[in-house]
Amino acid sequence: MSDAPAGFVAQHARALERLCKRAGAARWGVGDESLRDAAYRGTCAAGVSEAGVDSFIDALHAEDLSLALACQNGESAPWEHFITSFRPQLYAASRAIAGDEARGRELADSLWAEMYGMEVRDGRRRSILSYFHGRSSLLTWMRAVLAQRHVDYIRSQSRIAPLDDHADQVATSSDDHGEESGERARYVAMLGQALDGALKSLAPRDRMRMAYYYRHDLSLKEIGRVMDEHESTVSRRLARTRDELKREIERALHDGNQLSREQILLCYDWAAGDLQIDLSRALPDAK
Repeated sequence: MSDAPAGFVAQHARALERLCKRAGAARWGVGDESLRDAAYRGTCAAGVSEAGVDSFIDALHAEDLSLALACQNGESAPWEHFITSFRPQLYAASRAIAGDEARGRELADSLWAEMYGMEVRDGRRRSILSYFHGRSSLLTWMRAVLAQRHVDYIRSQSRIAPLDDHADQVATSSDDHGEESGERARYVAMLGQALDGALKSLAPRDRMRMAYYYRHDLSLKEIGRVMDEHESTVSRRLARTRDELKREIERALHDGNQLSREQILLCYDWAAGDLQIDLSRALPDAK
């Protein structure tokens, strides 16, 4: 069923026809109806007045819009073209935004997974690309999303700060070296044990993929060659595995160690400097 009302299509037929011609959507198997629906959703999202609809449609980045629509459908050819065309720029942008190679790569890989659509609802994958309406270029839009994701990350880290202050006050009252207190060591040990258990519970290929990426610092393309997977598949599976690890770690800390959400956040904060050691120890060597 079409999203665009018949009246909208009829009234703006010429502008919509120009959009379809510019889009080159047949290359990706995207029909004119899908483009008309996308244009209608874009005008609604932007709150365009009736008088400005034709100008709005004519200004859309038609080729990028058709590619985004094709990628939402999960077809391999447009997705591989998308990866090839935008991966270098996206990684460069993520490094610039994060100011750190490792954090930048994690930020970009996470966005790849969101754009592919890891969640399935009502039999359809939910991709963040559904929010791309073509008002800017696809690359500009992705940079904006990366920036927002990084801001969200910074904010999530800042919410831990009050816990740090409280922990320091409690520790100082009994021990001048609060960060070296027994409580800190206990939390670090609990998180290390939960991480070990979560990593060991992974399927062998998932564990090896994590080892190649985090322990041996291979790129997605290199991992794909070793494991006979496309690099976009490697990215999606790494993102899925990270989510599984996080859920399993927090389940172990909550159910096994009876920790509250605040205590779990404190575990992460205090153990941050030790996690890489545990990760290297628990992940297998490349053979």
